[in-house]
Amino acid sequence: MNIFLKRLSIGLVSFALLIAVGIFLVTLIIDPNQFKPNIESTASNAGVELGIDGDLAWQFLPLGISVEKVNFVLGDKSMAGSADQLSFGIDFSTLISLASQRTQLPISRLLVSNGRVLYALPNSLPLQFSQINLSIDNVNSKGQKFPISLSLVAPKGLKISLNSEVGIEMSGGAVTDLSIADLELKINTISVNGHLDASNNLTRIQGQLTAEPFDLIKQFKLAKRFVPDLLVPEMADANALTNISFDSFFDIETDSYSKIQTSVSIDGQPIDIDVDIDQQNYKLNTLVSGQNLNLSPYQTKPSANTNNSMLFAPLAIPMAVWHGQSQFELNFTRIELGKVKLSNLYANLFGNQNIFKLTSLNGDIFNGHLHATASLNLQHPQPSFSISSSVKDIDLSAFSASFDDVSIGGKLSLDANIQGSGDTIESIAESLDGIGLLSVVSPSYVGINLEQTLCNAAALFGGKPIPKKSWSEDTVLDDLTANLGFNQGRLLISDYQTKLANIDIYGSGDLNLLSQRYKLNTTALATKPNSSANGCSINPMIVKREIPFKCKGTLGDKFKCKPDNNLIQTLLLSPKL
Repeated sequence: MNIFLKRLSIGLVSFALLIAVGIFLVTLIIDPNQFKPNIESTASNAGVELGIDGDLAWQFLPLGISVEKVNFVLGDKSMAGSADQLSFGIDFSTLISLASQRTQLPISRLLVSNGRVLYALPNSLPLQFSQINLSIDNVNSKGQKFPISLSLVAPKGLKISLNSEVGIEMSGGAVTDLSIADLELKINTISVNGHLDASNNLTRIQGQLTAEPFDLIKQFKLAKRFVPDLLVPEMADANALTNISFDSFFDIETDSYSKIQTSVSIDGQPIDIDVDIDQQNYKLNTLVSGQNLNLSPYQTKPSANTNNSMLFAPLAIPMAVWHGQSQFELNFTRIELGKVKLSNLYANLFGNQNIFKLTSLNGDIFNGHLHATASLNLQHPQPSFSISSSVKDIDLSAFSASFDDVSIGGKLSLDANIQGSGDTIESIAESLDGIGLLSVVSPSYVGINLEQTLCNAAALFGGKPIPKKSWSEDTVLDDLTANLGFNQGRLLISDYQTKLANIDIYGSGDLNLLSQRYKLNTTALATKPNSSANGCSINPMIVKREIPFKCKGTLGDKFKCKPDNNLIQTLLLSPKL
């Protein structure tokens, strides 16, 4: 046994020496510079003008050829570049055939050191990529994986690196299968890992991509170097969008059925995005779901001039560009924006040929319920839309708690149908047309006692001051109803009516949707000699006589009303008083 091992060792060493001597002799016999015209000719046939300034030289371990100072220019002049050193590795198995045949140089390994590339964009300044270092080993087209390593510096100092194991299968000069394993892609501070496999002539692509947490605001600022007009969002919370990551699985068939499942984490808030694509029937389904989503940190910073309302617009991009039928579903357990909380949110949006229909929008808000349907037509230069909405049993005390200096109560219900068109907020507001019906059960207003105001007005007409008493700071009314309408950017309120003890209150008003200024023309009618059981006495001469009040101001400001001055003068001068 020992004799066998000894002979085997001697044989292996002898064989290794024989190979080394063979390589040495072949490299002495074969001048690598004989391949220079062949390499340049091959590049020319591929549309590349290749220049090799230095001599080709053999290199060992691994066996190959290296050359100093290489440059190239594409035939259409769109790209040019150079490298300080270019190295080719050669398969030893083909080395003997090279000695007897003038054939193309087979490459198994490629190294590029300190390369530079200049790419000319149409109608723009060229982009320069520098410090390019590329390493590809064991190159083959039989599907066996080989390593690739690439690093470079893009314009504006953008650093990019890539490491992976790649497998390629070719047939008839075309790639039929591609496999990328252990992918590590870094673009500045963004790191993406994963793998993918493309088969069936690259018509089916499967894989997974995962991004480690990164700061999206920094990426916006980086992108602004390339696109100066890009607006970097300024958030109310300085930490907003600074911790973004995703994990995406995909199974894509370009001519059949595809599925993409992505989990996105936005500052610790997980969102699931599932996309189903049926290419044969031109159908796209997108589902966005999650548990709790707090949008407050992503509001515009008070001092900022930017608008962050479009941050989540990319969710709608697939529907906007899809060439067939599309469906978008939104499902969240809870969404918060400031003091506003919307729970059990579900929305279903269909799209086809630039016509979109919101078949369902449901959610619980302010202890009540919201339901709406809508349609949007983008087939014409001027978009048009219609909305049918219904809210039931909205708790106005919970609603008013979301605003400063507003404190109202009651249960609100509203049904409305609205149509409009336009491409700006102003044009849309001007175009609004529609009707609605409003009702409030037990409405109340904190901070003003309307009965006291009416009693003060009645005292003017009666010539007697009202008795001193402690008035409540609030007003509680009977159920209120009103009709709504829209005209030239104004919300019209007509035929509203309610009751304050023995005083009927009714009238009309309007709200400017853009300026948020309102105007109410209110009429008070005392039906009995007393405003209420514990209220003030009303002069019999003005009982059952209409007393108008005018209320105007801006939403959010303190509510103010006063009697109509013209009528007051008329009543004061009336001989009947």
